[in-house]
Amino acid sequence: MKSFLIKSAIASGVVLSLATLTRPAMASSFTVSIENAGVQNAQLSNLVNAHVQTFDAQTAGYSTAGFQSSDGTTNVGSYKNTLIQNADQYGGAGGKGEYFDVNANISGQTVSTLNLANPESYFGLWWSAGDANNVLTFLSQGKVVQTITTADVVSYIAGLANKASYYGNPNSTFNGQDSGEPFAFINFYDVAGTFDQVQFSNIGGTGFESDNHTVATGYNSITGNVVTKAVPESSSLLGVFVIGFVGATSVLTRRVNKKSVLQLS
Repeated sequence: MKSFLIKSAIASGVVLSLATLTRPAMASSFTVSIENAGVQNAQLSNLVNAHVQTFDAQTAGYSTAGFQSSDGTTNVGSYKNTLIQNADQYGGAGGKGEYFDVNANISGQTVSTLNLANPESYFGLWWSAGDANNVLTFLSQGKVVQTITTADVVSYIAGLANKASYYGNPNSTFNGQDSGEPFAFINFYDVAGTFDQVQFSNIGGTGFESDNHTVATGYNSITGNVVTKAVPESSSLLGVFVIGFVGATSVLTRRVNKKSVLQLS
C-alpha cells in the first residue's frame, strides 16, 4: 500500500506539472532600459554591427509599401505601413527632420512592421510623446519572441526623483512643449536569442511616435537605467516543477495522515 501511495503521489505531481506546462511559462528574454533624460541616441560604442534609421531621408506621409532601410551599402531591412511626420512638438530627434509614427487617427494604420535582413539581438529608439499604450512585438521566423508595452517605462519614470526632466520635448525648437508626456531613449536587449521582425502598434487613440531606430547584432553590456530585467525560461520551468513536487508531497502527506487516523480509531 505504501508503494502504491508513493506512486500515486508521484503521478499526481507529474500530472500537475504537465498541466502547468500547458500554460506559457512566464519568462521574458528581454531586458529593457532607458538612457538619461535628454539622450536621443543609442550608445553606439557599446553595440556590435549597429545601424541607425533616422527617417530624415523619407518623405512625410503614409505609405502601405513603406521603404527599404539601408546604412550606406548595407541592407538593414524594410518598413511596411509607415507614417512619417515632420518634426514637431511630439517627435523628431534634435527637433528637426522627420520621425516615425503609428497613429490610426491620421493614417488608419494600426500596425507598422520592420522586417530585418538579419537576426538582431538589440533594438533601440527615441520614444517621444510617450504613453502607456505603445506596443512593440518582437518576432523570430514568424513566431512571437516577446511583446512589450511602454506601460512599465511610464511607471518607472514616474517613480524617479528627476522624473520632471523626462517630461516635455527637450529640443530647443519645441522646448517644454507636450509637457504632459515623457521623452526617453529606450533600449531593448534580447539576452536569450535574436529577432528578425519588429511590429509597432498602439492601444487606443493615441500615437506611437519614435525616431533613431537602432539595431545591432550584439552588445558589450546593458547600458542605461534598467526598467525590467529578463527572466530566463529555465527559472520559470523550475518553478513549474517545484509546484509539481509540492503537489506530490501534499498528496502523499494527506494519504499518510488519513491512514494514521484510521489506525488510531
